Amino acid sequence: MVQNQKKHRKRTRVEGTVGKTMIVCFLVLFLFNLLVPDKEMSEEENRMLEGKPKLTWNGLTSGSFMSKTEDYLSDQFAGRNLWRSLKVKLNRLGGSREENGVLIGKEGYLMEKIVSSDQEVLKENLETIEKFAGRNKDVEMYMMLVPDAANIKSDLLPTFATVADQNRMFAQVKRELGDSLVWLDAAQVLKDHKEEEIYYKTDHHWTSLGAFYTFGAVAEQMNIKTEVASSYASYPVSTSFNGTLAAKSGCGLHEKERIDIYVPTEMDTEVVVNYVDEQKKTTSLYDSSKLKTRDQYAVFMGGNTSLVDIKTVSESKRRLLVIKDSFANCFVPFLTPYFREIILVDPRYYSGRIDEVMETYRISDTLFLYSGNTFFQDNNISGVLGREQDESEE
Repeated sequence: MVQNQKKHRKRTRVEGTVGKTMIVCFLVLFLFNLLVPDKEMSEEENRMLEGKPKLTWNGLTSGSFMSKTEDYLSDQFAGRNLWRSLKVKLNRLGGSREENGVLIGKEGYLMEKIVSSDQEVLKENLETIEKFAGRNKDVEMYMMLVPDAANIKSDLLPTFATVADQNRMFAQVKRELGDSLVWLDAAQVLKDHKEEEIYYKTDHHWTSLGAFYTFGAVAEQMNIKTEVASSYASYPVSTSFNGTLAAKSGCGLHEKERIDIYVPTEMDTEVVVNYVDEQKKTTSLYDSSKLKTRDQYAVFMGGNTSLVDIKTVSESKRRLLVIKDSFANCFVPFLTPYFREIILVDPRYYSGRIDEVMETYRISDTLFLYSGNTFFQDNNISGVLGREQDESEE
């Protein structure tokens, strides 16, 4: 009986000590969170962090204030990067092959999952593209969908991982668009070179090498006559690139990759690049200041923006409109020697009238250039391409 009482008192003391220690730890963390200023940006995750929400009656009654408060506390928690790194390491030790939606593949490759198409959005986008082509029958129209890494390098997916069939989705787009556009097949040439570094390991984009191979394969279809292999030389501009998938997953953060640019060897490369909405002009397709930031891929065209006008010294009379996502940014430099002017429109940021662009810049050729994942989830395409038609019908 006495022995049991001693054990009980000992257990009570231990529990009391643990409880007090936890309370002290929570108080220290609470005070530390109050003293440490909030961060606006997470360099490790390459994203903006949630700021302190404002208390309003509508926010309180709708529940959005509490939701934003939870996000704020999660983003601004003291030592967050340390805890996040620890969580990733424990998950890896436990056999996890996915982190924050990023697939952790073989040979150090991080990959986005293949996005399944929303059939309603896809149908609307394809119908709008066909109508757009129909309104501009005198304009050469091209469509290029770039497969994502999980498609081309599927042999490097984590063991037992499965992804949606992107090839089938591409075939559907090609079939439904029919003869309204010229289909530029990026998939086959990338498959032919899949053992090479045509995608970054830590980022979702293709590399300049992947874009170079693809340009060589589709140039003739775009009525560009050149010996691509001998017309360009590549130069590294960074050997310390660590992409968005590493930032998102917390894996591969110490991986350093090379970013190359390709420069014509025998053609004049002078350009004037006008970022129309930003009212900024430059004489280069590259923004070297981005190499000092977390998002080094933005060295190509300075990243994403709504409307860009590129004037070249090409003797060609052709003017090209590129309706695109960020995959086009490292592809455009291959096109500048062969078009007098190139206009870039990103429907995710552009709110103007696309038919006005066609008229203002006297467009002779149009290229749709998207990664598969972006194209199959972007609901901005139909809005931008159909805006002129909708307004004229009112």
